[in-house]
Amino acid sequence: MKQRLITSFVGLVLLGVVLYFYHTLLLPAAVTLLSVMAVWELLHAEHLSGHAPVIPVCLAAAAVIPLLVFTEAVGLWEICLLLGGILMLFVLFDPKKFEVTSAGYAFFVSVAVPLGFSMLLVFREEFGTVQGLYFTLLSFAAAWLNDTFAFFTGSLFGRHKLCPAISPKKTVEGAVGGVVGSVALSLLLSGLYAAYAAPAMGEPLSLRWLSLGLFLPVGAAAGILGDLSASVIKRQCGIKDYSNVMPGHGGIMDRFDSWLFVAPLLYFWNLFFPLI
Repeated sequence: MKQRLITSFVGLVLLGVVLYFYHTLLLPAAVTLLSVMAVWELLHAEHLSGHAPVIPVCLAAAAVIPLLVFTEAVGLWEICLLLGGILMLFVLFDPKKFEVTSAGYAFFVSVAVPLGFSMLLVFREEFGTVQGLYFTLLSFAAAWLNDTFAFFTGSLFGRHKLCPAISPKKTVEGAVGGVVGSVALSLLLSGLYAAYAAPAMGEPLSLRWLSLGLFLPVGAAAGILGDLSASVIKRQCGIKDYSNVMPGHGGIMDRFDSWLFVAPLLYFWNLFFPLI
């Protein structure tokens, strides 16, 4: 627990630095780094690191996709098509060692994960600094507060297994506690941001509380699905954590798995049911 708390503190400090320089190039640099590290973990989990040509190609795609989203340059679809074509060539050249299913997995994680992390850039570029920062913080809160409350609630009151075949430690009580706790605290933090942070940055923020209140439990549920999705990959690959880059927490995917489901949902929810 001590190691977990220390890692959490260091991680929050680093996150705070990136968010403090939210309007600078530090944000796309951080997004690119997270994207590459997460894709590496997913490829390594599936034991694809032994296929030497696959790794640099997939990591290159993971680095380029966020930059294309950031610069709004043409070529995103072309990069995806090129990646798919190259991976298929690897299958043709060595079908016994690199199967079609492996190529499909490599393609999916090398495109979906970078696009997920790119939501951090989309929030800023589409909504500006004040609103973009709010959406960024809200997505983190909806995902990570749910994880935190679920962990402590499940540890104290957990009796009924939520999905034992995938994640034996998760309980129904923990899931309920996570959703309730994250919704309550996210509403409080949203109010504080609108009342103090946004005006201090020179742009008043008027929240639509009904839409926000409806989104938060849905977002928390999406975070649970993201966590379970990452867990099923780990279970099928026979690993406990994606890496040890964050001692006590695991890897980048162990920490961002739920957020990768919440952030895109938040973006699309706001399109149809505006939060501001």
